[in-house]
Amino acid sequence: MATKKKTTTASSSKSTKASKSKATKTTKKGKQTASKKSSTQKKKQTTATKKQQASKTPKTTQKSSSKKTATQKKATKSSKSTTATKKTQKPLRYSDKELEMFRKHIEKIRAQTLEEFHMLKERLEDMNSDEMVPETAAYSVHMAEEGTNAQEKEKLFTQLQRLSDYLKKLDEALERIKNKTYGICRVCGILIAKERLLAVPITTLSASYKIHKKCPPDGIDRIHPPEELEEQK
Repeated sequence: MATKKKTTTASSSKSTKASKSKATKTTKKGKQTASKKSSTQKKKQTTATKKQQASKTPKTTQKSSSKKTATQKKATKSSKSTTATKKTQKPLRYSDKELEMFRKHIEKIRAQTLEEFHMLKERLEDMNSDEMVPETAAYSVHMAEEGTNAQEKEKLFTQLQRLSDYLKKLDEALERIKNKTYGICRVCGILIAKERLLAVPITTLSASYKIHKKCPPDGIDRIHPPEELEEQK
């Protein structure tokens, strides 16, 4: 009987130890499983965070690229509109009909000037030929008359020089008409008033700049400024 009790006690203690070891092993396995699950969850969270960051980054890049594209489109449109405006804007000049009118006016003045030039030149040549007389006759010429002739010749020469310069400027004006640049102020870049061109056909300065030494703010050449016209009224 004692032997049976010992055997039973030994077996029960063995079973108890076995159950304890199993429980310990199960607990360890549970802990390992839990740690594995937590690590797996952490990995999943890290992966999800990376994906979110990756998904956000392209959006930012897309936004910036879309903004750049929009800016480029606007710049292209503005450049196109500027080019179109330049194409539609006509160059500042007088019309062909007006230039033809100025050409006829200048050619008429040129013909009159050329006629006067030839007349004065012939007169000067006649005076020079009168000086080519025999020495015996030369002594009979009065000294005062000689002085008068010298002054007259000098005056004729000055007039001829002035007319020659004027003819050159008239030819330059005709060349500008040919190039369709006649009547544009070389300082202000505006159209010179017609009445000034008719009075001074060789001019290259507007009345506003010639008289008042300044360009009109509205781009219209006037012999009399607006304030003077109002005072006259």
